[in-house]
Amino acid sequence: MTLFGIRPEQGVRLTNIFATPWHMTDGAEAASAGERPRLGRPETYFTGSATPQVLHKLALDHHKIEFESWDRPLASARLWLFAVPSTQIVAVLTLDVEDELADTVDLLEDCFYADLKIDGRSLEEVAAELAGGTGGFFPERHQLAFSSQLPPETSDDLVQRVIYRGDLPEREEFSTITYPSELNRRPETTAAVGPYVSVLCGQPKYVEDGIFLSAVQGVASAARLREIRSVAYQAVEAFRGRDRGWQDTRERRRSLESLTDQLGDLELDLSYSVEATADLGMMVPSLRVAGYHDALYSTMGLVGKAENVARMLERLARAIRAELTSIESLERRADEDRRLRWTVAVGFVSTVAIPVTLVLTFFGVNAREVDVRVSMFAGQYWGIYGLTVAVVAVGVGLLLGLYLRQRHEMRRDRR
Repeated sequence: MTLFGIRPEQGVRLTNIFATPWHMTDGAEAASAGERPRLGRPETYFTGSATPQVLHKLALDHHKIEFESWDRPLASARLWLFAVPSTQIVAVLTLDVEDELADTVDLLEDCFYADLKIDGRSLEEVAAELAGGTGGFFPERHQLAFSSQLPPETSDDLVQRVIYRGDLPEREEFSTITYPSELNRRPETTAAVGPYVSVLCGQPKYVEDGIFLSAVQGVASAARLREIRSVAYQAVEAFRGRDRGWQDTRERRRSLESLTDQLGDLELDLSYSVEATADLGMMVPSLRVAGYHDALYSTMGLVGKAENVARMLERLARAIRAELTSIESLERRADEDRRLRWTVAVGFVSTVAIPVTLVLTFFGVNAREVDVRVSMFAGQYWGIYGLTVAVVAVGVGLLLGLYLRQRHEMRRDRR
């Protein structure tokens, strides 16, 4: 018994895996043990928290499914929702057909683009209702074609036709198809991995389920990688924001610190949702399943893409740190200018207090030069008053000029 039931010995099972924008909520629970994979002896390693788990299963009436090009009957159809460790939800459509593998090219084409109706509704609508979310599928998707043993004399041509979903002339030296060695070691087995379609023929049932879980994780990781890359571009736009010239250093520092926290979350998500899932062999001691997983990630280019995104995040983080250093320099200079203005202000107050005190003291002295019959506002005292006002004006002008010069320098440095 496999995860999707027993596959017909002479038929074909097409498993279509779609990435979605939905995430598992905190209250959601995995399906019962009866709906979990049957993976033989490696099952213990697959059923932990670090592997995809079944959320929902929906049996479809295969008589009510209409395709764009395919016009033959189906044997059965099911819709599944899986949750990966990063809480992403992946939709899976499994179809059983009692036909030869070579005759399923049109069906693969329709399923890849989700060109089908289930009782008059699109596949995305049915999956969204089952998940309790909104929106359609993401571009990331992969198809698995499981079949019985292929004739050796026609296996290569048939694999090429199914993976490329067409029967066109081709040159083998330019093919992107990968053949995992362990899955092709036996004469009766065939395994070929392409970026969007994998063909598995004559494989044991528990190996098929293990390969399926590997493909689910690969599709989810590819979708999460694209999301991280998109958020990184948004962070770059925020870093280059047009309003940065109108922000003071405090507001700019707060915005950069927020970007730094966001980049830290993205790097952690990249590490655990994409990079950590690339090495299945560390968790599952199965050469055939691990070999398929490595071939899938290599064919999809996930490792190289993850390294590129990691470099993007690292360089953006360096740019943010450089601007934060510049802002710290501006803030230190502003503090120094503020201390200088306070020093000048204190000195100015002391300087002004001295002549004022002397003038007031002069009028309070009981001396011959002070005529009590003459008002202190008499014209004969205007000279000393003018001198005092001149000292005060010089001090005010000094403070104002120092302040304007420092403001000009701050605006110039900010630009």
